Amino acid sequence: MSEKKYEELHKLYDNNKIGALVQEICEYYSTRDNYENNSYEDEIEPPEIVEAAYELFCLQSREQILDEFEIVRKKYPTLYQDIAALHNTLLINMDFSALEERSAGKIAARCGKSPDEILSKVDLFSRSSNNLSEALDCFFKWL
Repeated sequence: MSEKKYEELHKLYDNNKIGALVQEICEYYSTRDNYENNSYEDEIEPPEIVEAAYELFCLQSREQILDEFEIVRKKYPTLYQDIAALHNTLLINMDFSALEERSAGKIAARCGKSPDEILSKVDLFSRSSNNLSEALDCFFKWL
């Protein structure tokens, strides 16, 4: 990871306007290229699952997440380059039910669960957790 990314990531964690989920997303996308030969798969879920889960949990509080991504875009441009595609995906899909179905389908295909079950758990964990980052952790434990 470049020194600039590292500095921006450190500043991002000190910014109280950026929630834990967006911080985690920025860290994930900015550091995933540091792993050699897909070694990250030994440490975290496969990227298809992680990235689809991020989309699903971002949709739970879409407007807030979009606002936080805008802050990242303005204040942390080097980090933003890594999350720009996710930000654009969330912006473009105004009818986000199709995006939810697509993301749930990706996870279901890898985990042997139904898309409806995935969406139900995302909703349950989002409602019962203190924040979306905690909800995401519960979701990964359930998977």
